[in-house]
Amino acid sequence: MNVIGAFTPQLVETAASRGVADLINTSSIAAQNIFPNFAVYSATKAYVTHLSRHLRAELGAKNVRVSAVEPGIVGTELQSHVTDAGALAWLEDSKETMEWLTPEDVARTVGFVASLPPRANLQQVTLMPTAQAA
Repeated sequence: MNVIGAFTPQLVETAASRGVADLINTSSIAAQNIFPNFAVYSATKAYVTHLSRHLRAELGAKNVRVSAVEPGIVGTELQSHVTDAGALAWLEDSKETMEWLTPEDVARTVGFVASLPPRANLQQVTLMPTAQAA
């Protein structure tokens, strides 16, 4: 929230001078799906997705495109912060059944969203590992 608040005036100014600016938030598929043992994480990601939709409605008329990228499981340091035994077990099992996304996969998706023509805005993008069911 603080970062978005700090940069919104610059985004509006940039859009006025260049024709478009982008605010791309990182959410998660947990914003849309139910994952036992991930309630707090999922709630925070649902907030990010919903906030992005509202900001898109508020800033779109000013040519600021707002998008939420919702990746599935990505191999990052986030897993080292998980303390719930059930969540840890799920993470370990998932490593055996699928190839996780990489941070580079997410970065390429963000680059794609930002490279669209100024008239186009992807409100929400879900990026999944090929083998991840939900």
